[in-house]
Amino acid sequence: MAVIRYKNQSDYAFLIWIRQHPESFHWLDMKRFYAFVKSVARYRSKKWLVYSYFKNEILKHRPHFEIENIERFHDLMIKLVEFHKTYPIPTVGDDGEQRHGLFQRGVRNDKQYEVPISKDEYYGGGASKETMEKAEYF
Repeated sequence: MAVIRYKNQSDYAFLIWIRQHPESFHWLDMKRFYAFVKSVARYRSKKWLVYSYFKNEILKHRPHFEIENIERFHDLMIKLVEFHKTYPIPTVGDDGEQRHGLFQRGVRNDKQYEVPISKDEYYGGGASKETMEKAEYF
């Protein structure tokens, strides 16, 4: 099995997308677009996020590409990159209090809880039964 190393992954992914039929909005063409956007997000290719650069590169390869579709693809790319950068849940306290220490948050009996935990619990399997008895529900 061959292992291929790509240089300028975002540029390569762009060419794969743009050389097919990008304006068809066929699901395979959209998959190629998503692969391009994923490479932009993963490799932090900021040049592609600039609308003028994105537009010029598309028109260089496809001079008859509709401007409305360029705007649509660029807007979708911006939204997907922002989605990619967002963490699933906050990893730091979001309540504005100046607290220090380690905490465990979760859901139990359809209620959110928070409890301070020790380093051993943090790096181990989580809060013990004794610690969970001190949990605050909200």
